[in-house]
Amino acid sequence: METVSEQLGAKVTDVKESAEALARAAGKRLDDVRTGTADALHGAASSVRSTGRKSAESIDDFASGTADKLDAAGTYVEKHRLDNLPAGLRRAVRRYPAGSLIVATAVGFLAASVFRSMTHSCDRE
Repeated sequence: METVSEQLGAKVTDVKESAEALARAAGKRLDDVRTGTADALHGAASSVRSTGRKSAESIDDFASGTADKLDAAGTYVEKHRLDNLPAGLRRAVRRYPAGSLIVATAVGFLAASVFRSMTHSCDRE
């Protein structure tokens, strides 16, 4: 028959082996989660880069379109006499309302920027 100390020693060995197995399983699970998290973060970074590039292209396309409209307006002004300007502008606004709004917004921002730089430069002097 086994003595109490032998039985206790066997139980301690069993508990130790179980704890080691549990630690190995937990370590494996942590590695799996860590790897999955890293992969998800890399995927998100790739998505952000891709979206950023597409957004930059859209902004560039918008800026190019606005610049084209401004060039067209400049060409129009060069070709037409000023006394016909109000009637011509009315026709252009009716024919191209979205483009007219973009041009008006761009001119407004430009005027506001010039006005702001003029008022801030006066404060410094």
